[in-house]
Amino acid sequence: MESYTFWYHHGERVAESGTDEGESEDVESGEEIKEIIRDLYPSINESEFDKDTSNYEMRGENPNLEAEKFYRLLKDLDEEVYPGCKTSKLAAVIKLLHIKSLGQWTNRSFDMLLEWLFEILPNGCTLPKSYYEAKQIVKDLGLSDKKMDACINNCMLYWKEEENSDLCNICGSSRWKENNNDGEVKVKSNGKKVPRKILRYFPLKPRLQRLFMSKKTTSLMRWHHGRKDDGVMRHPTDSIEWKSFNELHKEFSSEPRNVRLGLSSDGFQPFSHSKTPYSIWPVILIPYNFPPQMCMKESNFILSMIIQGPESPGDTIDVYLKPLIEELKELWEVGVETFDASTRQNFRLHASLLWTINDFPAYANLSGWSTKGKLACPCCNKETSSLRLTNCKKKCYMGHRRYLPHNHKWRNDRSNFDGEKELRSPPKLVTGFDVLDQVKDLTELALTKDINKKVKISHDKRGDNWNKWSIFFELPYWSSLLLRHNLDVMHIEKNICENVLGTIMSVKGMSKDTFQARLDLN
Repeated sequence: MESYTFWYHHGERVAESGTDEGESEDVESGEEIKEIIRDLYPSINESEFDKDTSNYEMRGENPNLEAEKFYRLLKDLDEEVYPGCKTSKLAAVIKLLHIKSLGQWTNRSFDMLLEWLFEILPNGCTLPKSYYEAKQIVKDLGLSDKKMDACINNCMLYWKEEENSDLCNICGSSRWKENNNDGEVKVKSNGKKVPRKILRYFPLKPRLQRLFMSKKTTSLMRWHHGRKDDGVMRHPTDSIEWKSFNELHKEFSSEPRNVRLGLSSDGFQPFSHSKTPYSIWPVILIPYNFPPQMCMKESNFILSMIIQGPESPGDTIDVYLKPLIEELKELWEVGVETFDASTRQNFRLHASLLWTINDFPAYANLSGWSTKGKLACPCCNKETSSLRLTNCKKKCYMGHRRYLPHNHKWRNDRSNFDGEKELRSPPKLVTGFDVLDQVKDLTELALTKDINKKVKISHDKRGDNWNKWSIFFELPYWSSLLLRHNLDVMHIEKNICENVLGTIMSVKGMSKDTFQARLDLN
């Protein structure tokens, strides 16, 4: 249509526009990679870049750990892929890993490519021979992960004081041992074979520091500061939550480079054609300092951890979140020394977590409020209006007229609703401090999937739907947040839309207007 206006901006000025969604960023050349290394190690003297590192060990000097990593990267940057090649070994490895990520290649396919490159490239090729070797080359850029074993019942991580322990402190189960080819070990308590449970944790601080080490991104990390409020919601910075947080924590908000984060997590089955049950839970952080067209780009997401196991962690996900929560507490209270490439100066970077984004079942796991039963709504809390249907266990959630204005005509309408007037006010907003008061008796509750150690909670006796005290309340600012948990847009827009359209259009297999639904409605 000629009269149609194609809207492709979110209200930002042209100068603020970032990379288009379909573009793939160019991988840096040798000089740009040298700039990255220079930004990564700002304390290294500029003259060190011009030194010959080949005879470093011959001089009998022992560099410190930071300098050792620096010289190792510099050596890979100076080394050619093969004699006469203009591309350095480090640049080639970064380029190949970047393509692997964009193309979603498997590790095996990447190994096959490297094997083939060795066959066609001239003698003296310096490329790594496997994906593992490629990771070892770039690990000094701070992109490596920490692998931690977990108890088979999700009671604890073998981390910090328990790192060398062989038994779980809570359920007494034996730790998984790497002594069987099939990846299983017999548990002494019951003799069952269970797969290994692993947490792969990617430290957050190096990834946040990296956002300021490139001149391409450091200026965009201040994008949200000083924007004019025109009453239109284009970005989380326009939200009431963001403004309330600024008012409560003025010292934090006074530095526009401090990072605001959102957390999202959900489980999926990685083996699409396998009958074996398996659940992987990635935990992803979203930096909201970027403009709207950049903060939700996949390339800007921060993978914080991967929870691997044969089943969903459920409420025990808090056990796996401990390393992240500890690092977030440190980033809030202490911060981390960070180099700003645009000003060529160091500053103390702090970070905060604003909220989580999940579907309804994961909402329950992270918040601690069960999203099942008669009190399923976490916002209505104890004031949830529910009704049990006759002759079945289904629950329906009623009482929505209470959200209407007090003088609305439908409040007094008996015939078109449930035969009663609606005189109640909307449920009171539950603050973080209210939640803390409700769960104060659950703070010492041990989270485990061991039937013998797990404490059963009666929601009827408690009068609420709390299953646990959430680990997020360890964050000093969490109880003061107005909005702690969000439902993701996809499940609300896509699923509800499909159900409505399927019912209206009588789509076979998708309509909700069924015989049983008619009986439930009656």
